[in-house]
Amino acid sequence: MKRSGVLLFTGLLALTACSSVPSVPEATPNPAALRLGMVEIEFKGGSTQPLQASLVRPVTPQALTDQPCLVLGAVISKGSGDLAGKRYLRATFPVTNNCSTALKNLTYVAVRRLGAAATLGDSAISSMKTFGGTDADGTLATQILPTQPVSLSNGTLKVDQETANLQVFDDVAGGELDGLQAQVDAGRTTYDLLPYGFVATTSTGGRTIAVGETGYVTFALSVPIQPTPVQDVFSFRILMSVATNSVTSITQGLEEQDAAGMVAVETRAAALPGTKIHTLLGPALTPAAAVFRAQPVCRVRIAGSRGAPTATLVDTPVTFTLATPSLPAILGGPQRQPIASLTANGAVFRSLLEYRSLTPATLSVTDNLVHPVPSSPPVRQTGTVEGTACGLTATTTLRTSPFTSVAASFGTSLALKDDGTVVEWGATTFGAIPAGLNGVVAVATGYGHRLALKADGTVVAWGTDFDGQTNVPAGLKEVVAIEGGSVHSLALKADGTVVAWGDNRSGQTMVPPGLSEVVAISGGGSFSAALKADGTVVAWGSFSTSPLNGAVAIASGSFHLLTLKVDGTVVASGDNRFGQTTVPAGLSGVVAIAAGNVHSLALKADGTVVAWGDNDSGQSTVPAGLSDVVAIAAGNVHSLALKADGTVVAWGRNVNGQASVPAGLKALVP
Repeated sequence: MKRSGVLLFTGLLALTACSSVPSVPEATPNPAALRLGMVEIEFKGGSTQPLQASLVRPVTPQALTDQPCLVLGAVISKGSGDLAGKRYLRATFPVTNNCSTALKNLTYVAVRRLGAAATLGDSAISSMKTFGGTDADGTLATQILPTQPVSLSNGTLKVDQETANLQVFDDVAGGELDGLQAQVDAGRTTYDLLPYGFVATTSTGGRTIAVGETGYVTFALSVPIQPTPVQDVFSFRILMSVATNSVTSITQGLEEQDAAGMVAVETRAAALPGTKIHTLLGPALTPAAAVFRAQPVCRVRIAGSRGAPTATLVDTPVTFTLATPSLPAILGGPQRQPIASLTANGAVFRSLLEYRSLTPATLSVTDNLVHPVPSSPPVRQTGTVEGTACGLTATTTLRTSPFTSVAASFGTSLALKDDGTVVEWGATTFGAIPAGLNGVVAVATGYGHRLALKADGTVVAWGTDFDGQTNVPAGLKEVVAIEGGSVHSLALKADGTVVAWGDNRSGQTMVPPGLSEVVAISGGGSFSAALKADGTVVAWGSFSTSPLNGAVAIASGSFHLLTLKVDGTVVASGDNRFGQTTVPAGLSGVVAIAAGNVHSLALKADGTVVAWGDNDSGQSTVPAGLSDVVAIAAGNVHSLALKADGTVVAWGRNVNGQASVPAGLKALVP
């Protein structure tokens, strides 16, 4: 949340607090943190009455806190609005850290009080009064719900992105909420935390409030509007525990479950690198509007115990399954993912889950994307991953392969055989395959040069070398994938770094400093691209990419770039003079992509191929009945498909014989 200028506050009220917060691992809750105490926030009015919001008093005895050092000031902004039977309230307070240590993710967590002074309806709400001053209907306490801070705009809710700080927590034994509970009442004898709250931020939107710094926290709630004004809730109090949290997270609330809301949440997440995203599975959420890599939240308890909730913000029944993709994940190529199906409200969500590798020697997980781990020597492997969503768990296997068996370029085609040798057909003016070449696991081509990756991690190159594209850097080893650009070459090493050589007139071999965690590479006409383990794409040379996430494969043409997303859709960017970036409407279920000079190919999960772009030589006219395809490659103006039985099918220009597959050829099936 950005704020300018200097704010002066008077009448600051001391809370309770801390003298120090122990250092803890970033990814785990902080059960040992010192207790910061509790507060009650009172709301009065709203709608036709001016809204008031204030701190009632510190409510916990000294026995539950440490040295007073946290200060909450008077409300600095507030607002309300009525829509669809609800009154939306929001109030922002300054909070000053007078402790001896910085406070990270300072969060006000809802609390239900037990015993003789219990809060109403086992919720966090107390002291509800009507506009007439009488006690309000006690059952309304469980209908006062947390929201993102909103205002009304043309009859619709608009989330205030600067103060959007609703938090929901893992409400399972040993989970995030239990870590916060330990800061209050580990035995839950008097106080039981509820799995929602509001996090404080700095003036620039950060999550760590330094010693002596003032941050801000916004409380936002909706109150049910009653049939008559005299029955409406005029005032109430909400009990909140103040706690620090080592887990940084944001929430896609019920007020941001459309495409615009998704973009807003992704923007907030981008400002907090490494943040965990929770998405509430509300009735309006569609798969297209769910934030990628978010963890679904199917139930948020707002009243009652964990085992017996009596009221919820969301409570969505779901089913969850994982299945194995039909094709393996290719080292340095398509990073095929388990097929996840989380069914909620009649919709199937593919990316709302959390993965964990059960076989880290063969599969790794980065930002909820699964990747093959290189082996030495390179062999096919099988690993197991576990997926978790809404408390449900499923496992599946995933096959990996180090082999790239077909490649195509200007006037030529390559295929890798089972015995590790290479077959080339088409133009022969660029040089013959080096004598004795064997032990090959992957092939690639440029405009007039060819590359072969050997099982020992070294690279062999042949063909034209006017710009040094076949001049493999001395000592290059531990390579797991290769790619050819027009007149440059790329190698991906086992440590996730990239090496490039050849033509550099457009900067295509100037690998960005610090580029790491790369899982796939691609070479274009005068540019290069890398797919990172977190699903983002980096390009350099004559091409730049727009921000996107969830990528699992990339392919480069002369002037365009294709990106395959985890949901099986394709994004294309760059030159479109021949329609090469006009992805066919409705194209989905894609498992591999390839880019030619100015045409594009997509392999679908059902083994069929879709092509678009330039077709002057028939390169985009897929042979009728082509099926059972497991890999594809695109040349300058011709295309290749490898079938499950090892046969290769070619179409497009054949002036050099590049589409005349040698009789009886059987290529290695990855």
